[in-house]
Amino acid sequence: MRYDETLAYLLGLEATRGWDLKLERVRAALAALGSPERAYPSVLIAGTNGKGSTAAMVHAALGQAGVRTGLYTSPHLVNFTERIRVDDAEIGRDEVARGVREIRERVDVEASGLTFFEVTTVLALWWFAQCRVDVGVLEVGLGGRLDATNVVEPVVSAVTSIGFDHEEYLGGTLDAIAREKAGVMRPGRVTVLGGGMPAEARAALLDEARRYGALASDALPSAAHDLALDGAHMRRNAAVACGVLQALGAVEPRLAVDEVSLDRALRGVRWPGRLAVVHEAPRVVIDGAHNVDGARALCDSLPALVGPRPVRLLFSALRDKRWREMASILAPVASEVAVAEIPGKRGLGGDELAEAFPASPVRVIADPALALDRMIAADRAAPIVVTGSLFLIGMVYAHLMRKAGIASVFAYRHGVGT
Repeated sequence: MRYDETLAYLLGLEATRGWDLKLERVRAALAALGSPERAYPSVLIAGTNGKGSTAAMVHAALGQAGVRTGLYTSPHLVNFTERIRVDDAEIGRDEVARGVREIRERVDVEASGLTFFEVTTVLALWWFAQCRVDVGVLEVGLGGRLDATNVVEPVVSAVTSIGFDHEEYLGGTLDAIAREKAGVMRPGRVTVLGGGMPAEARAALLDEARRYGALASDALPSAAHDLALDGAHMRRNAAVACGVLQALGAVEPRLAVDEVSLDRALRGVRWPGRLAVVHEAPRVVIDGAHNVDGARALCDSLPALVGPRPVRLLFSALRDKRWREMASILAPVASEVAVAEIPGKRGLGGDELAEAFPASPVRVIADPALALDRMIAADRAAPIVVTGSLFLIGMVYAHLMRKAGIASVFAYRHGVGT
């Protein structure tokens, strides 16, 4: 199959199977491929929010120290290949096609019931082995205990934060959610815990650490490093990354990161779609906040990016999120709102979204790209914030990249546009 056919095949798995959290079929698929995940040590990073940026910082620091590092994250914003990187390079499209072909030759994907995310995880672990990485850094997809990434045996783990998200899979209390995410812990291994967690969640994590025999370690805040990513929550994530790197170097001295490399990495790390300024005149900030805690963090961070004035909000969300509560958090900072639609059964209609902003002037513009273009043209001074879903962020990035002639979201830099 060509790359486009391969991608259509993978997306077809998601459409037909959705999420079905089990580890046995992933382990069986990896065994059929010769257990590639055993060829290198792994780091596993879980959390409601912040796990992707933390993984990106760990990856960047290891790379600066000369360590050949694989990074697996999800979801992608524009291109599927963003999910799997070795050093600074995304997996090639030909390699995606070759890898999926090899998986299908050795594993009966249809009979086994492997899902989109599971096949993608197997592909990443296989590709890291093909590239002879020194270490793999994996962002957990959903939860921890039953997430496909949890088939690895991490030498260090982390739980960045605990909040409400995916309650239908993880449970309806912070205690339950924390215990699911604690599944990334391992006996005798360090698990770094992010700061600022609710007391209920922290207590559950410490209880699970005792049950697993894991070594729970608090991330210690540090102001010693400049950070390319904006927001106080990103500083908390950086503290987790530093804790992970310290624990990793203690277990695997060949993977130790010196202070100069760490400082250079944090000053240059790229993690698109998180408090990212993508346009000037007007200033456009896009942020992938897709749950209540993310919306609060965005509002807390906005004054440093746009000043104290209200913003124009471009919003969309998925049906299975707490989108009404997110809207109520965002509405007070918005002078006006445009709502757009995300395709697919999880997306919400514009009229339904608009009802979540009863006190705000609201326009329904179904196409996010058209909505953004109209907002930019209407006022070159008032700032715009695009948020509510990573799917929305991806659609906006794709539009901006097409206009700028840029192929990779990682190449789209601050302040593009006029």
